[in-house]
Amino acid sequence: MDKELVGDEAKRYFDTSVSDRERAIFEGAITLGAIYHQFTGIPISEDPKVIKAIEKAIKLTMELQPFKESVDVKIRTEQIKGSRKEPYSYGTLSGSALEVRVTAVYGKAKAVLTMKHVPELNYNLMFVEKVSEETK
Repeated sequence: MDKELVGDEAKRYFDTSVSDRERAIFEGAITLGAIYHQFTGIPISEDPKVIKAIEKAIKLTMELQPFKESVDVKIRTEQIKGSRKEPYSYGTLSGSALEVRVTAVYGKAKAVLTMKHVPELNYNLMFVEKVSEETK
């Protein structure tokens, strides 16, 4: 983990009471929101090559954001609708098809955040799965 946060020029804009734990959660949440709002609605099909390409594109582009240790993306193909094999038909990526886990690290804190469709809520939920802090 980057204990010194070298290069965090934005730190001075955050209230000094914001802890590493809070900032790690904040950084992970930004990524989940960006994924949902930037990638839902893009054209998609059930073709495994298309699915893998989109998963990889989301992962690689979101890992560019600061303080990301990892971004894992799974597209649930059973949720893709309208991807018939006709010349002018394709589906669009919906939030319910995305399962994403983001690990953000800030200072001594690591936050794991998840986005997935929760059937009993009938909602694409983004939530904090786990937060830990280095104790050394």
